[in-house]
Amino acid sequence: MQKMTFMSRLRLIVFALLVFLLAAASRSGAALVAIDAGHGGSDEGIVYTTAGARPVKEKDIALSLAKAAQAALRQRGIPAFLVREVDRNMGISERASAANEKSPSLFLSIHVSSRGDFNIYVTWMPAQEPDVRKLYLYSRRQRPYIAQSREFAASLEQAVKEAFPGKGVSYIEMPLSLLNEISAPAVMIEVPYPDSVDYGNQLNRQRFAAAIANAVTLYQNIKPAGANAR
Repeated sequence: MQKMTFMSRLRLIVFALLVFLLAAASRSGAALVAIDAGHGGSDEGIVYTTAGARPVKEKDIALSLAKAAQAALRQRGIPAFLVREVDRNMGISERASAANEKSPSLFLSIHVSSRGDFNIYVTWMPAQEPDVRKLYLYSRRQRPYIAQSREFAASLEQAVKEAFPGKGVSYIEMPLSLLNEISAPAVMIEVPYPDSVDYGNQLNRQRFAAAIANAVTLYQNIKPAGANAR
């Protein structure tokens, strides 16, 4: 694991203090966060293999990180639920329905990248219906929340950069069927592949989970005026 410099540690301490103060002074109620662990069941996602070690499956990493994030949020008094709680198949429509029926304030889908950095996705939403809609049919559920989705993504980007100072974080907008189906601010995150971050290490899982909790806290305090509150 890359050693943190003194300045990196200092920045992390200052950031943690800021998050604590924001949480204490929060002007809005706690969000209900839906956490989606990508893939599951026969859909294993990417399978990472290393010589002499057991293969690591994306579906298992995503679920372990989702559970850690749920625990971190609950420790701060922020309610959260898992869209996929066990190792089973779930299609996009089932995931969206399971999330939407509980009317979450935020939705986060967790996946693993094939690269060594983080990717944060918000769905691309054109100003008008595109001519390509026959090739890609997207729901209008996400349209009212796109500004809040971008704000949540910005908070997540900041929190991840503070928690993993040696990693790059890319912000990407593209059509994503799952995010389009969510009736709440919705973001997808891809974490670095396991050769880059050891997710079997509890400290790394906790570091990621704390970043998610920090991002939710920050979003609750900087979300745009008139943003949806559930």
